[in-house]
Amino acid sequence: MEAKPTSKPKIRERDVRGLKYFDQLAPLLERLHDVGCDRDSAGNRSLHFDNYCMLVLLYLGKGKGDGAQ
Repeated sequence: MEAKPTSKPKIRERDVRGLKYFDQLAPLLERLHDVGCDRDSAGNRSLHFDNYCMLVLLYLGKGKGDGAQ
């Protein structure tokens, strides 16, 4: 018999910590908002460079996320 894949526990709001530091980083990254927009001839850009940098930082700082400390 094959073992059933174990489902990951759902992430609750109280499990998420450390996001207050992103509020402090946002003003520093704000100057990157319009970088690359001059090449956007269609004018439909929804992901700006400051948002992209914030997502990369979030990904790099997330750790394992399974409760291991």
